[in-house]
Amino acid sequence: MEKITCKGCQATVNEALEFCSSCGEWLGLKLEETTNSVKVEDTSEAKKQRIERLMELPVKPLSNYGATSLPSRKEVPGIRAVFFLALLVPLIAGASFFYNSRVADEVIQEIAVIEQTTITSTSTTIQGNLKPQVPISCKASSAFPGDDFSCENLYDESNSMWQDNSLSCKDATLEFTFADTIYFEFIVVQNAEKSSSFIRNFKARDIRITTDQSDYEVEKELENDNFQQWIDLNTSASTIKIEILSAYPGEELNGQNPFTECAIQEIKFFGKS
Repeated sequence: MEKITCKGCQATVNEALEFCSSCGEWLGLKLEETTNSVKVEDTSEAKKQRIERLMELPVKPLSNYGATSLPSRKEVPGIRAVFFLALLVPLIAGASFFYNSRVADEVIQEIAVIEQTTITSTSTTIQGNLKPQVPISCKASSAFPGDDFSCENLYDESNSMWQDNSLSCKDATLEFTFADTIYFEFIVVQNAEKSSSFIRNFKARDIRITTDQSDYEVEKELENDNFQQWIDLNTSASTIKIEILSAYPGEELNGQNPFTECAIQEIKFFGKS
């Protein structure tokens, strides 16, 4: 039997062995023994067997030898997704700021678009959408001389005010008339927004609300601030009367004396007609 020399330890071993009996090194095969053109009749029986076993070994793909597989398309966020997120976040922040800065009547108008309810009163079924209701006329117990402070200023959507005739809200009344009977859900009262006017004028505190329905009455204590204040009514009427029962006094501002007038900037009515 032929002998070969181990390349690992230089020991002389039988050619029929696959591994060195001295160091365990694989003895290997010559290049010509692994090709399909090798002539089996020119080799020993042992070589034939080794070649056959070698050629029967399965060939593994590269991924089975420890290579990390590439991420699939869905595992990598696309540039469009990144762009979308970058655009969406500031939009949400801006929308939140915009929403929180809106005044009460603008929110109410959004409600009016989507809300539709049927409400049954004593003798009439009233159907419609919640929306601002504008009086056709008003009367005040008194008004500061001239047209600049009449009760019509209370529903003109401006910063103009109603002021009494220097009576500091005492026994003050405001009466509003509408063209039809309306189901009123609430009203919104707004004191003077301008800081100097708000501080120096008298402001309504306790009020009583009555209507042309003889059994209806609501009393409410208003806050001493210049934000919009909601008052629930939930009644049908064509006339609404507001009586001022007590007031917050005006205050001195930067050395200027307080005013003696009672002032309200706006009263808005919301209901279904």
